[in-house]
Amino acid sequence: MRRAHEKARNGVGGVHASTSDLSAHTPPDLHNGYQGATHRGPANHHAAAAQLDPNPVLKRVEDAAEGHPGDSTNAVNKALMEILLYFGRAVLFMFPVYMTGYLGLSITWVLFCLMLVTWWRKNTTRKRARLDTAFDFLENERLVINKEIKALNMPAWVHFPDVERADWLNKILQQAWPYFGIYMERLLKEKIQPSIRTSSHHLKTFTFTKVHFGQKPLRINGVKSYTDEVDKRQVILDLNLSYVGDLDIVAAVKKPITAGVQGVQLHGVLRVILEPLIGQSPLVGGITMFFIRRPTLDIDWTGVTNLLDSPAFNNLSESAIMDIISSFMVLPNRLCIPLIDQVQIAQMRFPLPRGVVRVHLIEAQDLIASDSYMLGMVKGKSDPYTILRVGTQKFKSKTVKENLDPRWNEVFEFVVHEAPGQELEIEVFDEDTDKDDFLGSHQLDLGGVMKDRVIDEWYELDQGDSGKIHLKLEWLSLVQDQEKLVETQNGRACAMLAVYLDCASNLPKNTTEYTNDFAGKHGKPGKPVKVPKKNMDPNSFVELTVDRQMQKSKVAYLSKDPVWEQCFTFFVHSVKNQQLSVVVQYKLYTQGCAL
Repeated sequence: MRRAHEKARNGVGGVHASTSDLSAHTPPDLHNGYQGATHRGPANHHAAAAQLDPNPVLKRVEDAAEGHPGDSTNAVNKALMEILLYFGRAVLFMFPVYMTGYLGLSITWVLFCLMLVTWWRKNTTRKRARLDTAFDFLENERLVINKEIKALNMPAWVHFPDVERADWLNKILQQAWPYFGIYMERLLKEKIQPSIRTSSHHLKTFTFTKVHFGQKPLRINGVKSYTDEVDKRQVILDLNLSYVGDLDIVAAVKKPITAGVQGVQLHGVLRVILEPLIGQSPLVGGITMFFIRRPTLDIDWTGVTNLLDSPAFNNLSESAIMDIISSFMVLPNRLCIPLIDQVQIAQMRFPLPRGVVRVHLIEAQDLIASDSYMLGMVKGKSDPYTILRVGTQKFKSKTVKENLDPRWNEVFEFVVHEAPGQELEIEVFDEDTDKDDFLGSHQLDLGGVMKDRVIDEWYELDQGDSGKIHLKLEWLSLVQDQEKLVETQNGRACAMLAVYLDCASNLPKNTTEYTNDFAGKHGKPGKPVKVPKKNMDPNSFVELTVDRQMQKSKVAYLSKDPVWEQCFTFFVHSVKNQQLSVVVQYKLYTQGCAL
């Protein structure tokens, strides 16, 4: 069966998937029959022989009837030997008991002999188990070592042979860390502090009173370089970062209210791209850095923010900070540093994506039953749903009530900016009224999907006692040929629209503000009322909408000529009927106001 995917275009490129021949994935046993099975070793040889000759005992009887008396004689001799061996074992076991009674000995001797025999059997079983383990280790040495090392949380260069150690980089970071602390202190006080003060009138007195980045520097646990499937004019490096810092930062919000951070743990994979390579100094046109996926973060708060360490606020606070980091440094967002004037910052920051992956979330099986009744005495089922994430793109499936083998049959589409590198993160939860229970997760590198084009497999869920999930993944490449644009009738996207939001100029100043301070009749809340405000530059942001797809830009504070420099992508289902809506709005303390 052959399967053709949709072809399309967008403002810059279209969505298209090449034809995939699924018959190429048919196992060789189905094509080659008995011959294919014999190539797998003796066990499969016997299995194949059993399939081709389902009743070998009947065949031997027929052979004997046709003039093969030797086989019948051998069968009789074998049966007689088995009978003699059976009686011999019985006599061997009963003889010590008979001799004990004949000689008048105590029954303790019999028990002692049985204990010796039992000990000998257990010792032999353990010895055989150790030998089997040793042989299994020799046959699967690489797999066993990788599995044990992952359980010990060892550095990445121990896990994978293509990840190299970076001791020399860590020595440089150790030597330069005090000067990095001086730079960060100036950055926080001269750049970040004024921005925080202008973001809200409640933070006009915000001040960093202490900034110290400690003695423990950032560590690079491994470096991986890519040489295959990359442009010859670029160098791609993946740095496995680990920061367990003893930094101490204290800020005064309003006297005597203080807030601070006393320790941070950050772990993630930072990709560094050096491009384009040029034939003049400094040999590299620019440097691009970003996190391939969201890093993990753990913060030790002090002062009034120590409340954020409580279970009620811990996940909320760290998630909010990770959202801020993601808006700058997690794909599709990039930090770009041009080194020569000829390099265009927009092309570095917003290159065209590598493609689109279409994920068919089909079903799951053998999930954990996390719900219980009668104080845990009766096990119930689960209400599973799935969260799928690629970089900053996130989708949630529907919830299937009371089912350990749910079927979703949903389709999600993700824009892939870096492959190999980016991963599809799958997390399965049980929906509850208070806190959802975690059932398992799985991570899948999208580089394999780009290579195979179509993958339809079951995946075991990690970090759970049981469970597996069924996914079908399709890779759709971007093309610029408008003739290949074909709209589909099944609701799938046919094109991708990339919007680069640069800046605005001469926006009207913000002279009014909405307030709800005025009460209505009979004590009811009043409607928002415009009140005069000082003539000041607006805090503005942009809303971009294509049908139900709505995305917001970051807020540019106190500027009539705001600069956003962001890129947005939208899936287009009908090029002729869908429209892009762009609205610039004020950011007020109570609500937005269109400009």
